[in-house]
Amino acid sequence: MAMVFCASIRPIFQNTLAIASDGRFITVPGGVLILNQQRVDIGVVGISGDTSDKDEYCAIEAIKLSALLADPSEPSTEWNSSQL
Repeated sequence: MAMVFCASIRPIFQNTLAIASDGRFITVPGGVLILNQQRVDIGVVGISGDTSDKDEYCAIEAIKLSALLADPSEPSTEWNSSQL
């Protein structure tokens, strides 16, 4: 069984990495699932280069441009204020 953790703050992210070694699936901002219109997972977009929240924002907006659905569907409301 896969465990999914969504985190927008770094301490939670670091804790989830400790769990990852047991083969669990972990999502954090910056990695966004791509869903078709039936809400079936068909892929993923991963972005890295800024804070996790800003990476997630870019991934969600890119998926929206493709007319597919993103999960999460909206970025964190605090995405623009996140800092490295």
